[in-house]
Order: sequence, then structure tokens, then C-alpha cells
Amino acid sequence: MIRTILMLCVLALASPGLAAPLTPAQVFARQTYAVAPHIWLIAKPAVTDPPFEGNVVVIEQARGLVVVDAGGAPVSGQAVVAEIRKLTGKPVTWLVYTHYHGDHNLGAGAIRAAWPGVQIVSSTRTRENMTGPPMAYVATYAKSYGDMAAFAAARAEDAKLPQALRDGWRRTAQAGPAMVEAYSDLKPHPADLTFESRINLADEIAPVEIAYLGRANTDGDVVVWAPRQRVLAAGDIVVAPIPYAAHTFPGDWVEVLRKLKAYDFKVLVPGHGAPQTDRAYLDRLIAALERVRAQVALLAKAGVPLEEVRKRLDLEPIRKAFAGDDPWLRFVLAVVFTGDLISNAYKEARGETVVQGKG
Repeated sequence: MIRTILMLCVLALASPGLAAPLTPAQVFARQTYAVAPHIWLIAKPAVTDPPFEGNVVVIEQARGLVVVDAGGAPVSGQAVVAEIRKLTGKPVTWLVYTHYHGDHNLGAGAIRAAWPGVQIVSSTRTRENMTGPPMAYVATYAKSYGDMAAFAAARAEDAKLPQALRDGWRRTAQAGPAMVEAYSDLKPHPADLTFESRINLADEIAPVEIAYLGRANTDGDVVVWAPRQRVLAAGDIVVAPIPYAAHTFPGDWVEVLRKLKAYDFKVLVPGHGAPQTDRAYLDRLIAALERVRAQVALLAKAGVPLEEVRKRLDLEPIRKAFAGDDPWLRFVLAVVFTGDLISNAYKEARGETVVQGKG
């Protein structure tokens, strides 16, 4: 996800037609919503505008808090800490990473500074990704935004583009300087405790189960289940309203989504986007994945090159299902979902390996 999102989350230089840049505190501001008794969602508003910051879920247990994900930058982590302190005086005792993508964990330093005793938990594979090549991009993350400044400014001022698309680029331009500042001097905080399949955090108020269900959005995704409240935090296995598909495993992903449907949840919290109370979006996502897999498999097995495959696919039903007729949402969909999904489905059909952190 990270490299494809870089193509969208860009810094725009000052331009006479652009609004004044926002501060990091504004760009990375958070809002908190009650999800169920003892459970809250801390989220960034406007989820289809950059920066694409992952949701944070707070689960109150008898003696402390279980926090799911940590924000994508130090300033974001600080905003999360401030929101948690509005909820309760209890300490954060557990921090769970749903996967390795930095927009879900690069704010962890602020949480550890606020609660030094916190234990960070992830799947074994997520820790390996966070301590290996997939996380290497953090060293040049801010520079990547700066290098694309002129592109963003030009798109925001291009009169030939639909107004909704220009407006999206203009919002990106406003946020650009703050993102560059926020994504400088980043430091990953890998898990202290890892597991292969399942771990339980027992509690009399809100017991928590953390489970690895298989490869999906990454090769180490976990879900966090609060059975008493019937709340399921799905990480980026589910992202709404536009799903992400950077280094995904399309066939395995479908099977994991079916496992999510089997949970008796009242609320499903996606990795980005608003909580869901039914399975309609899961069905829509499964249908999109299966549609692309089926079309790509036929062409790949016939030896059609990838770039020709892209031209032959009928993606309009998927565009309608997730983005409607909105030009900005259609652009986001192409950047973070369909483009990478086609590549990954092509590799899958040919028996090739999807490598985390690489195209």
C-alpha cells in the first residue's frame, strides 16, 4: 500500500490558486466515537483525502486499555494519546498492530512515551516485515513527497480536469507541507510479543482475542475480536469506502473475508473508514476480488502480457460499486485498489510470489 499511496499523497508547492497550507496538528487531527460499551474508535475525518491514516480502536479492560493500531506518524500518535486521555485515566497496557503498513504503527512512539509499560503485540510475520526491507521506505518517506510537489500543484490548477478531481488535488496540496514535516525522522517500533495464530487477553469486562486468519491485505494481518461487545477490528483486510490492495494475496484474501463474515459481530471496524453493522460491504469486496481474479486468470493463463490484461478488463462495475461517478473517488480507486489488484491477481494466476513492500 505504501508506495501506491505515495503516488497520491503528495506535497504541493505554494500556488496563487491554492489555499494556505494546513498545520500538522490540523492535518493529523483525530475524532473519537463510541462503538460499543467500553470500546471507542479514534479516526481521521475525510478518509478519502490524504494523509490516509489508519483507524485506532480503544478497548477498555478492567485494569487498562487495549489499543489497536497507533496512527501513521509521531504527530498522529500524539493526537491519539490526547484522545485516549479524554476517555479514561487507565493506562494503555497492550498495543496491537493489525499489520506492518506504517500508517497503522508509526505513531507508536508517542503511545510508548505516554505509557512506558505498554506491550506491543503483532503476528510474527508483521514483526519480520517491520524489521526488514518492507519498512525501509521510512528513511526517504518525506523526500518522496517533496519530489512530487510540482505534479500535485499542476493537477490542482489544471482547468482540463473535472472540478471534483481538481478539488481533491487542492485538498492534497493544502495538506502537503504538513505531511512532509510529519513524515520526517520516522522510527518503527516493532512488537515486543509475537504469535503465529491466536492470542487471548483475558478480562472480566472486555476479553480480547487476536487472531491471524491467513494472508489478505498483507502476509501478516490480524483481527481483534471483542466477543462480549461483539466488535471486530479488521485492520486493512477491510477498508471503506475504497479498499486497498498494494501487496495483497487476492485468493487468500477472499477466504479471509469469508471468515470475517462468520464472526457474530454487531460492529465491524475497518482499517480505514466508518464502522459497519452488516455484511453488505464484505460481500461487495468479495465480489470485486472474484471478478478481477476470474478475468485476469483467463488472460494470464493464455499468455497475455500484464499491460494488455489491464486494457481488456471490464472494471466499470467495480468503479460504480465503490466510487459511483465521483472523479476523485474513481482516481483513488485506481491508485490504491484496482491497479495493484490486477498485478497481484496476475502473479497469482501465474504462480508467482507477491513480495511485501515491492511492486
